[in-house]
Amino acid sequence: MNASGKLILLTILAGLMLCGCSAPEKEAGSPDVTLTALQYEIENVPVDFSSMWYFQKIEEETGVHVDFDEVKDSEWNSSVSLAFARGKMPDLILRGSLDVEEYGVTRHLLVPLDEYMHLYLPNYTARLENSGLKSQLTASDGHIYQLGFLISQGVNTNGHFFINRQWLDRLGLDMPETVEELTEVLRHFRDDDPNGNGIRDETGMEFTFDDNNTGIYNLYSFFGLPLNEEYVYVTEEGDVHFAPEEDAFFETAEWLNQMYREGILDIDFISQGSNIWAAKVNEGKTGLFSYWRLQNTALDPEVADAYEVMVPVHRSGKKACLHRNMDIIEFGAALTTDNRDIESSLRWLDAQFETENMLVAQNGRVGDTLVLREDGRYEVSYVPRDNELYQTVPVICGQFFAPAAYYASVYVPAAHRQEKSGYCALYEEAGVLEKVSSKLLTTVAPKTSEENAAITRLKARLKAVVDAQIVTLVTQGVTEEGRAACLEKMRAAGSAAYRDVYQQVYDRWQGE
Repeated sequence: MNASGKLILLTILAGLMLCGCSAPEKEAGSPDVTLTALQYEIENVPVDFSSMWYFQKIEEETGVHVDFDEVKDSEWNSSVSLAFARGKMPDLILRGSLDVEEYGVTRHLLVPLDEYMHLYLPNYTARLENSGLKSQLTASDGHIYQLGFLISQGVNTNGHFFINRQWLDRLGLDMPETVEELTEVLRHFRDDDPNGNGIRDETGMEFTFDDNNTGIYNLYSFFGLPLNEEYVYVTEEGDVHFAPEEDAFFETAEWLNQMYREGILDIDFISQGSNIWAAKVNEGKTGLFSYWRLQNTALDPEVADAYEVMVPVHRSGKKACLHRNMDIIEFGAALTTDNRDIESSLRWLDAQFETENMLVAQNGRVGDTLVLREDGRYEVSYVPRDNELYQTVPVICGQFFAPAAYYASVYVPAAHRQEKSGYCALYEEAGVLEKVSSKLLTTVAPKTSEENAAITRLKARLKAVVDAQIVTLVTQGVTEEGRAACLEKMRAAGSAAYRDVYQQVYDRWQGE
């Protein structure tokens, strides 16, 4: 071969080598990044996140594809434990619940997000910092390991009191303002046939037991005690109290015993659940109860129409004090330390916090189930039946963070939610809620694994004692001997240690 032929051959070989070394062209529409995620999903609803229209939309916007490992609610906790026990963790953990103290603070298996938030989570971070709720997401070591899930509606308490307005009007009675006035009203309800059927079949008060929605715990507010399901509350000065040891606990029990003896309080509160309670209220024979709201509940509409919200009454010389609820942030998402692309992961998540994307995730497509009004706010046009929304959008299994002020500026709530907001505003204006929500103490303030274990152990013992004592005091009355015995049983069950753990938690959190 001559020199010219050799040159041609070398040129061809070089071209072939260059072709072989160059990267293949990217397929049109293929994602730039692929991640893996452990994804929570609700029971009894078939969902395919990987083919869901909503996540295909987010993938188009971000260039990030996510392979979902979908886990039902009943298997979530065990699946999370297994995910962290395996040699390789998913890039992301989405919704459900997650023990951030255990996996983030103690075992260092979650990525601290503090330094990345302003860089890659602008939508989410701005909303979080404007909400004043950032402390809820801060772990005991001062870092943030999770994104929160929040649908805020400004709800400041669970159960509101509802009194039968039709009965008040028929009997010519005024809305009661004190315990003494309420007692007289309930006696008239019992004796004066307000339902007009000629039978003495009216029930003055219908309640369940140990909760702050339909339960008698709310009745303790009449005597100034914000009794809640954890039994502790905190004063404005930062002092933690164990509520069942307070004088007001026994004063309330004494009044409830009076109502029981006079046939005004349905003693079935001890054992009946919410279904039986609702069935009784729906008979139209109840004078007073507490409940979340009237519309869109277990109450029949014609029955609900008979009732009007009542501001908590107070014993003369005391001030009503009802348990205060507050926005509690749920777990939204976290990145494991095996995450292969932190920036892409966070940008994918933040795209879901863009206002329209977020509202679509919860309510469905704009123009379909969601409409954009002329005032710039979104409104639900209708809600599909039988969880059909989950075929196109993740609903509560997706990402959502909407503090109250922001949510009100972008979304028009349904009528029943506006009803609840109105009751909350009324109670706030009346000043009948505890000043400091016990939720700060029981839910927001971070606790170590040891503190959580102690609280769980002590609460189980104390609940058995407190529940039994409430039943005894309401059915048998309050005596000095009975009161002393009750206090001794609570102390023996660890009331002081329980209170002290919470005080330690609160003091540390307040000092940060």
